[in-house]
Amino acid sequence: MKHLSWYDYEEGVKRMPGQKIEPTTENLEASLRENFKLSSYEARTYLTLLRLGLLNPKQISAKANVPMPRIYDTLDSLMEKGFIMKRDDSFLAVSPRRALHGRSAQFETQFALEQKQRKLAEEQLGKVLESGNQRREKSEEGEISILKGFNSIANTFSDLLEKSHEVFLLAKRAVDAKDVFIPILLEYARNNLPKKIRIIVPRDVKIDQEDISKARRVGIEIRKTDRVLFDMMATDLDDVIIGVPDPQSEEINHAIAIWVRNSSFSKSTRSSIEEIWNSAKAV
Repeated sequence: MKHLSWYDYEEGVKRMPGQKIEPTTENLEASLRENFKLSSYEARTYLTLLRLGLLNPKQISAKANVPMPRIYDTLDSLMEKGFIMKRDDSFLAVSPRRALHGRSAQFETQFALEQKQRKLAEEQLGKVLESGNQRREKSEEGEISILKGFNSIANTFSDLLEKSHEVFLLAKRAVDAKDVFIPILLEYARNNLPKKIRIIVPRDVKIDQEDISKARRVGIEIRKTDRVLFDMMATDLDDVIIGVPDPQSEEINHAIAIWVRNSSFSKSTRSSIEEIWNSAKAV
């Protein structure tokens, strides 16, 4: 069996999608830890076997700087994760492409199982907690809430969309997160839950023709204007959400929003948005 060279391994890592990694031992080890969830001992052992080929446990311990008391559990774990194989009393690295692809497949399988369990828990917990949540929502009439984080805003957006009949959306930065919001919009529009959804986007925003076609098929109207200052949602149920970027957050699509539930404020806001809508250009 031909052993992969150190250069072969470095080239394989450099070609990993979306990553730019300098070919240093420290960066290679860090990538294995961060992206493939290997321990430091496991990463050093795998890199050592890639570089030197077939070694016995004592040799691996010395070359990879892994204490002898930890070498056997490290080797067992690497075999379970698909990174090395045993040959007699020695060990050999599995090719990087095969090992990394196999590890990614493990993550996908595990994620699918976890998602299945989460869906089951979502249904069970949702039924138990919903009555208490409805009582809490009734007490929030006329109040202002802060929604911090993209997931918190998306969840509230989805909940209000389900309950509303008419919705106005002003999308500025939210356009960057369209892969999250568009499926939610299409689902509720397709099921005729909101009777009318109108979206206003900045004039310079480019919208895929496919997204436009999907929106039209379910009756969502889109218009463009220069008067979009920030992200906003206004419903016919007296809810208004105003979202802006959160400079203190490190998450992707970082945002913070104010959720106002007030009849007078909502009516005034919808009236202002109506003016913008009437002057906007249809897509």
